[in-house]
Amino acid sequence: MERSSERAGEAQPSTDRAPSFGHLLLVWVLIGSSLWSLGATVADAIQVELPLSTMGTGLLFGTVVVVLFWTVGFHPSLAASFGYFVTEQVINIVLLFGAIFLFVPASTPWATAVLQFSSICLAATLVFTPVGKQIRNVLRRHIRSVLKLPPQEQSANHD
Repeated sequence: MERSSERAGEAQPSTDRAPSFGHLLLVWVLIGSSLWSLGATVADAIQVELPLSTMGTGLLFGTVVVVLFWTVGFHPSLAASFGYFVTEQVINIVLLFGAIFLFVPASTPWATAVLQFSSICLAATLVFTPVGKQIRNVLRRHIRSVLKLPPQEQSANHD
């Protein structure tokens, strides 16, 4: 009986961190921005006459995707959302410059859409999956060894 009350006590803090509308808005801005851009790029690439502007189509696409994920229970923390935002921007820039300098000097709308989709998938994998956590831990250990810092204790790991 004590264990059930302890478990109930452990579950209590998670109800304190219940997602709010403000949390949804911040996630929408941090995660949805990459989806807005992808939606606008795809709308440009399709070249179909829509009753919305390109920006409106992108905003609608990003909003629908974020709200769908939110509805099914995906409520990322603000730190993870910010980490995704930064990671996606860095990966997008690296892929864009890599594609420009190595492969395709003249960018087409579909090539841009594929690069954006790839950066979104890579950033989401690195930030929101256990595989990404393992990769981050390996990178963290490697950087600490290169900088000759002492190894970090497991209890101090905040991921």
